[in-house]
Amino acid sequence: MRNLIPSSLPRGLAVAALVVVTTACASGGGRSRPATSAPPPAADAALPLEGEWRLTTMQLADGSSRRVTGYLRFDRFSNITVHAELAPDEPVARPPRTVVADFTAKAQPGDGALDYTGLSVGVGAERLTDDAVNMAEWRHYEVSGDTLRVSARDRAGRAAATLVFERVR
Repeated sequence: MRNLIPSSLPRGLAVAALVVVTTACASGGGRSRPATSAPPPAADAALPLEGEWRLTTMQLADGSSRRVTGYLRFDRFSNITVHAELAPDEPVARPPRTVVADFTAKAQPGDGALDYTGLSVGVGAERLTDDAVNMAEWRHYEVSGDTLRVSARDRAGRAAATLVFERVR
């Protein structure tokens, strides 16, 4: 390694200069770094949705309910996976047409509604119930503690069906 310190400098001054230069390079030149900004509002809106949810019931507009099984997963990257199926002991179940909702997408939450990108249906039409709605319609949501409600609305904007989930983790 070449000697980078000129021999004309006194040894003590050369060492001090080397320490100052090394410290300045290691610390970014003494400049202050900008504070990390807060996450964007959309990321904040996703936090209550994040995690795994177990489907407990499906409520219909007429006040009736259906026994269902399923889950909803929402990760920190805003990926959503939903699977809702009529329980085997549900009287209206007509196998193999038992799936109410089954899809994955990138979901952008905001103001009580999810905007989907890249929505992909997980089952064929032969498995969907006769009254299944378009998967993109399952977009309205409400979180209250450990309960998540995801609804598909009718043309008048009323909840036609609501999937009720409980937080698992």
